Amino acid sequence: MRVTLIRHAETGDDAPRDGERALTLRGRGDARRMGRALARRGIGLDLLISSPLVRAVQTAEIVAAAVDYRARVEVSELLIPEAAASRVLGLLKALGNPVGRDGWENRSIALVAHEPILSAVAAALTRQPHHPPLHKAEALRIRVADDLGTAGILRWRVDGRGRRERL
Repeated sequence: MRVTLIRHAETGDDAPRDGERALTLRGRGDARRMGRALARRGIGLDLLISSPLVRAVQTAEIVAAAVDYRARVEVSELLIPEAAASRVLGLLKALGNPVGRDGWENRSIALVAHEPILSAVAAALTRQPHHPPLHKAEALRIRVADDLGTAGILRWRVDGRGRRERL
């Protein structure tokens, strides 16, 4: 399974509650550039799941449009900033092994969320004690076994300027 972890882009501070903060114009541009960089590299997605916070949903929708993802963006409470990485791993494990289906070993799943949950998930997937925080509008690709039984391999990262770095 290929897991792409995406941190939301830049937000404003003008909302009454944290969960309602929206992307700034710069944030929208960064998300678009990141999405286009993913599309240029032929990144297709089988499933796109976002945190319910406005800034993550907006980032997910921009990325979805850029990579021509036509299904509905799923929303999960498991991706809020203070979520437990173990619960996200449980979700990924369930998604990697659909009952009665074959050929999912190349499934591509993107999670759009926040810090600190994204770096915690990256560390857990790669079986490292910690992973540096993802920057805003940054995507990180990790190749993992569908059952998450072995350490995942960091493949590349893309930033909000559309630059890709192989890892």
